[in-house]
Amino acid sequence: MNTLAHLYLSGSDPDLILGNFIGDSIRGEQFDELNPQVQQGVLLHRQIDRYTDAHPVFRGLSSLMREDFGRYCSVVTDVFMDHFLAKDWQRYHQQPLVDYTDWVKCILAPRISACPARSQRFFDYLSRTDTLLHYRSTSGINQTLSQMAQRTRFDSGMEKSGEVLSRLYPQLQNGFDDFFPQLVAYVERQRHSPTREAKQVNSQAEPALAS
Repeated sequence: MNTLAHLYLSGSDPDLILGNFIGDSIRGEQFDELNPQVQQGVLLHRQIDRYTDAHPVFRGLSSLMREDFGRYCSVVTDVFMDHFLAKDWQRYHQQPLVDYTDWVKCILAPRISACPARSQRFFDYLSRTDTLLHYRSTSGINQTLSQMAQRTRFDSGMEKSGEVLSRLYPQLQNGFDDFFPQLVAYVERQRHSPTREAKQVNSQAEPALAS
């Protein structure tokens, strides 16, 4: 899943939010230096990604766009899922999205300077651009993915994401409505009993992250 979904799935715990936000940036021994609750946020980030990537609904949505985006189809699907979450935010959270993003910034801002440089840059980018708010529109999604296309090593086709999103909108909306409640239920179970599976996810992730 992408940024907005990861933040939402962290609930209201500041340490979980921080850990989930920096989850992609933590490497090797950096994990051991985090406090236990932030570690749980990092592990939760990895569990969410693993569950999502293996889920048949998500895989089916990604396959719909393989001809358009090739190896980047799952990346695009992640961002599209954030669009549907942002667009229908009031279904999932009592705070308006603009208030929620301001609240998250207030949580992260005092602590982000101690985080990996990659996370610092990403936080600065989100703060300057209000990208999470732009996810509500097709044009905002297209802008975000077009910027990502400029940074990819291979031709990604992501600059045409707005066109693809519009073309497949009903299928993608239905897929999100099917998949996301299952993901929420999975995360709730993990947050209340994160033991064995979290350790397995971390042990499997570390060699790849450290390479």
